[in-house]
Amino acid sequence: MSKKDFEYMLNKHDEVKQENEINWNTEKEEWISFINQFYSSIEKWLKPYVAQHKLAFDYKKTSLTEDYIGTYDVDTMNINFAGQKIRIEPIGTILIGTKGRIDMEGSRGRVQFILVDKDSKGMKINVSIYRNGKSETNQPETKIPDWTWKILLKDSRKIYYEDFNEANFFNSLMEIINN
Repeated sequence: MSKKDFEYMLNKHDEVKQENEINWNTEKEEWISFINQFYSSIEKWLKPYVAQHKLAFDYKKTSLTEDYIGTYDVDTMNINFAGQKIRIEPIGTILIGTKGRIDMEGSRGRVQFILVDKDSKGMKINVSIYRNGKSETNQPETKIPDWTWKILLKDSRKIYYEDFNEANFFNSLMEIINN
């Protein structure tokens, strides 16, 4: 490799590095906004039961610590009804395969809600092979994700997602309580 090739490689690396710079504060603020959107949906669905005094919920501050973002505060939602206690807790945004995850835990288990592209039906793995800086595989066209909350479901053969809506939320809630 000549000096000229070496300098070209260094300059190219700087260009790629600048293109890939991530504003972690913006990522954190966006994540907190998605958490608030998630809680707003649940509050709307629970509102009739709160009005009838059959259910109560509150929020507690908790701290999350993530690489690059650091430590920050988020709300954890606690729901109490019919002798049941449910905890809904954000897990983080710097995760593999998702933009964020929130867990809902009850006495009989846990349900995971994940932030993925609205068109996503389940986990996919793409493999790329690069040789001499060039791809040797056909790359699927990448699109800008339209982030939405989904429910993560697993069976013995695959992981798939279900829409986060009122009916599916209550189905998930009933799976993790003693009734």
